[in-house]
Amino acid sequence: MDMKRKILLQYSLAGAIVGYFVFHPLIMLFSYLMTAGDRALDITNTAGIMDAVLHAFAIEMVPWSISFALFNGIIGLYYGTRKAEKIAREELIVNLQKALADVKILSGMMPICAWCKKIRTDEGYWQQIEAYIKDHSDLDFTHGICHDCAKKEYPELYSSLKKK
Repeated sequence: MDMKRKILLQYSLAGAIVGYFVFHPLIMLFSYLMTAGDRALDITNTAGIMDAVLHAFAIEMVPWSISFALFNGIIGLYYGTRKAEKIAREELIVNLQKALADVKILSGMMPICAWCKKIRTDEGYWQQIEAYIKDHSDLDFTHGICHDCAKKEYPELYSSLKKK
């Protein structure tokens, strides 16, 4: 069972249980106190108060009990939905913060030597372009030689490889 369904089930059941075992007997008690008047305030009349509370669980009160359980279960479902959305939102924020921490971006202008192609750092030192980019991003370099440079720098090797 995924987390959202588990939360919804927990909150719905908690709402239904609270509705059945707490709110329904409380309503029965309040209705007794409102109809009994001064008799209900008599300390010797605790049996009447207990009878009113226990009457909430009588067989003839089943429709009312079910309605209280359903109504509070729906309220629990609402709060469970809100809780699941809050947890999902918090997880999304954490994931976005992790992703943002992992991102390294090169942007702006970069001073580069026109001859040797070294980069000038913020401290004023000149650094090989490969080392600079590796320090400021998650890139790794592998080196090769293009056809034009191979032809210019190694003409004999290039012509022998071309023949093969």
